[in-house]
Amino acid sequence: MVILDTSVIIDHLRRPPKASFLIKLFESRPQQIFGVSVVAIQELYEGKSTKDEIKENHLLSILGTLEILPYNTEVAKLAGKIARDSAIPIDFADAAVAATAIISDGELFTLNEKHFKNIPDLELVRI
Repeated sequence: MVILDTSVIIDHLRRPPKASFLIKLFESRPQQIFGVSVVAIQELYEGKSTKDEIKENHLLSILGTLEILPYNTEVAKLAGKIARDSAIPIDFADAAVAATAIISDGELFTLNEKHFKNIPDLELVRI
């Protein structure tokens, strides 16, 4: 499974489809299952564009193709350890998304690799 970071979905919403990194990823891995952390959904809804019904519907259509992964006690514990042990500060959402990918035995696809590159046991997707 490939877990999508918020940055990938935002990129997709802002670009023409042919320029979207999400579309490139889908095309490069047609049989892959894709997921997203419920925490990333909260991050997406923090953006003002979700007040626009058309833009929100576009977001919902993308989310409808993904497996929604929960934020539960197991993820919370690992996210806390990631934040605690990180040599550089990491925000709540990034720690939660990273922990979700690790717990789900998945790889993370992000456009902000610098936020995630030093997290032990986290595999990053590169296309």
